Amino acid sequence: MSQWEAILRLTGVFQEQAFAVYSQDVLPVEVRQYLATWIESQNWKLAARDPSLANVLFQNLFEHLDIQYVRFTESHELVEANSIRNFKLKVQSKYQENPQKLAELIRELLQLEKQILIEYQHAETHNKAQEQLLPMETEQQNKTEQRVNEAKERVAVIYQEVKFLEEQQEIFDFRYKTYKAQITARPTDPSLKKKNEELQLQLNELDKKRKEILDLVKQLLGLCETLLGFLQQELSAWLQRQRLSCIGASTNTCLKELESWVTKTVEVFFQLKRILRNLSELSAQVSYEGDPLKTDPPELQKRLLEMLLCLLQRSFVVHKQPIMIFPCKKHLVLKTSTQFSLAARFLVNLKGLGNMKVSYSIDKNPPDIKGYRRFNLLGPQDKSLEYTQDEGLAVEYKHLTLKEQRAGGGKGNKGANDGSLSVMEELHIITLKTEFKYEGEKLNIEATTLPFVVISNISQFVRAVASILWFNLLSTNPKDVTFFSNPPAAHWSLIANALSWQFSCCTKRGLNADQLQMLGKKLCGSIPNEDSVVTWRQFSKESMPRVSFNFWEWFDAILCLVKAHLERIWNDGYVMGFVSRSTEKELLRTKQQGTFLLRFSESMRDGGITCSWVDHNPDGTYEVRSVEPFTKKELSSIPLTEIIRNYQLLTDENIPENPLKFLYPNKPKDEAFGKYYEQKYEVNLEYQRYMTRMLIMVSERNVDDSQSSIASGTPQHFSESLQYGNEMNLNVQAEYSQNVTDLEDPINGMTMEELLINPGNDPMFSDQLTSLTEGSLESFNNFL
Repeated sequence: MSQWEAILRLTGVFQEQAFAVYSQDVLPVEVRQYLATWIESQNWKLAARDPSLANVLFQNLFEHLDIQYVRFTESHELVEANSIRNFKLKVQSKYQENPQKLAELIRELLQLEKQILIEYQHAETHNKAQEQLLPMETEQQNKTEQRVNEAKERVAVIYQEVKFLEEQQEIFDFRYKTYKAQITARPTDPSLKKKNEELQLQLNELDKKRKEILDLVKQLLGLCETLLGFLQQELSAWLQRQRLSCIGASTNTCLKELESWVTKTVEVFFQLKRILRNLSELSAQVSYEGDPLKTDPPELQKRLLEMLLCLLQRSFVVHKQPIMIFPCKKHLVLKTSTQFSLAARFLVNLKGLGNMKVSYSIDKNPPDIKGYRRFNLLGPQDKSLEYTQDEGLAVEYKHLTLKEQRAGGGKGNKGANDGSLSVMEELHIITLKTEFKYEGEKLNIEATTLPFVVISNISQFVRAVASILWFNLLSTNPKDVTFFSNPPAAHWSLIANALSWQFSCCTKRGLNADQLQMLGKKLCGSIPNEDSVVTWRQFSKESMPRVSFNFWEWFDAILCLVKAHLERIWNDGYVMGFVSRSTEKELLRTKQQGTFLLRFSESMRDGGITCSWVDHNPDGTYEVRSVEPFTKKELSSIPLTEIIRNYQLLTDENIPENPLKFLYPNKPKDEAFGKYYEQKYEVNLEYQRYMTRMLIMVSERNVDDSQSSIASGTPQHFSESLQYGNEMNLNVQAEYSQNVTDLEDPINGMTMEELLINPGNDPMFSDQLTSLTEGSLESFNNFL
């Protein structure tokens, strides 16, 4: 498919963007259409730099325009012919002296087209991915859809029945008035008795018809009550899905189908309201003793109005929960004096609905909690709900900020033991208000955000995220701002899902059962079962055994490390990650020499990852060795894949070797990580004066009887008698040249060494970068 054919298949805003890039001065859209194949086959980029090619393409363009002009003239398409002629004259007068300029402009147009197509493809891919995430229709959703359609069909039937009743009543009314006139003029006429009997029969038919219609209305109201219950359940289920999506779950929060159901149901309610009003008017025109239209419609209207108002109140929702624009984008965690956004949507899309202005306030009903902070919510007020193609009737606030009220002591009024909640456990709510007016009904309706945490310093962000996760996972009341006064414990199964969501929402891979088991053991103290529970203090407040930080701080730091530096190899499943040392030993002890795995450090607050490998001794014993964990500091300089590729361990003879051979269980290292290796550039002797340098990690082994600690950072030594538990410590960052054989130094004409290694803990080399430059070869050889 040509690029232009793809452009013509665009829809909506993307097609508008594509056509908007064309103008009569550069390239009209009709010329782009007629010459599409030729235009796309030319090298406009080269023509913009090459005057001769630009001249050739300029003349070829005129030839193609002449061909099109003749074709349109012969077929008497004079408008098109005139358009081609005018364009040719404009181009000739404007770019005759500088055809390169025209080539550059056409190149830019084609680039813009391509960019629009890429954006369209990304949007389509996203939409398809969202569709794949949509759950299969549940039985309840099917029932809801069926009842919505049934309600629409029934109200249409009732409407036709009322129309028929109106016609029958008009006939009766005419005949009755005629009869009254006749009986006044000729009271003794014997034929009037028969007319009286006919009128009585007709009145009986009217009475029967009225009762039938009222029965149909009552049946429809019963159906609507069931439908209203289903819609309320769907709205509650959507809110629960939204709550889970705010903490990382992959849920369907699309409102399109729900909006369709709600709108159709409200239309049914208003149509039924009009029918009941018509029935009351019919009763005012013709009534009689025992007339059901005198007694039933008022009760039915009251019942209908209650359902209508209930549905309207639930139909105003916050469909985009508060989120900061920067620096840390997590729903429901806001920072004072930092802009955030939120959006609300009205799920009733009625024709002729009047302008609905929206206002907001914060903490409408603040809890009676000591030290509970008050805030001013700053931003544009009284925005109106506006219709958008994708989001229906919606209003969005993009630049709101919170400013704390300092009355009564300011920052110093939150004591550690005074019974008040900490900043990270204090929840707040924003309320949005609007007024609904339609066909005589007027109603003030509200929508509230989910409770959010307001921090004053970005250092509080991580713990605030934990609070939001715990609340939305466990709270049964989405408006309970006192939740953390007595937070409930959580079953491990809930926590396990939530922890996996944290990875799956920002990478392509969640946590598997083995990884979750390790995390569960850290939280619960033993391998968790279906009855295991985790308290709020265990999750986010108490330090874990043998370290000075809590579980969530450690877990979140690892998550950030993966997202920033390890995402690709994590997505491919090459990072085992959450595995204990004892499990690591069991996994590696039977594997071949040099088999290694990647696991996260358990003793580093800010997150670290280490390589552990098995080393078999000649006497049949083995050792599992580990390098001191790499943190974001090292990984910001060297990708982990490059560290693994070039890692060197000094043997007892001070000979460097890479002990990392096979990724667990048995995949060759280069096969696993080869696609991530940085590109090797061939050395061109004519242009390259120096050998290319590369950072590598080097470790040496020494002797020490004690086991090493990952977190200590102090050099540890290996004893040959130890079988497990020893950590290799990173003590050198050295630079070495790429492996280029037979390359001579351009100045001295001597063969250069391939590898420069720091021979231990010499302070002049520790944690430094050593460069091999001109004039250093002699000193380097002396050093060796």
